[in-house]
Amino acid sequence: MSDTEVWTIIKYKPKEGCEEDFVKELKRLEESMKKNKAYDFLNTFIRLETGEFVQIARMPNLDALLDGQVTGLEWLDSVDHLLERYESDSRTEAFSGFVI
Repeated sequence: MSDTEVWTIIKYKPKEGCEEDFVKELKRLEESMKKNKAYDFLNTFIRLETGEFVQIARMPNLDALLDGQVTGLEWLDSVDHLLERYESDSRTEAFSGFVI
């Protein structure tokens, strides 16, 4: 696979009243990623004025991104009850791309 860095942006929309619980779960995800990391990565979260949360992650390559997908999806399943769905019926709005 490519050795080019990959950046991923994932937006979450917690249900009203579930924001604090969601933040706790974001911290749990981050701790899990730190414990299980096989790659050097950057991961941070920001809160938007809309009440949504955005995860911004830099992975060293596509292999690292793919390796983390199972853990990420398992975590997303565990917080499903805290999230509103977007118009597309998805729990997130996300995109990824290679550094140019």
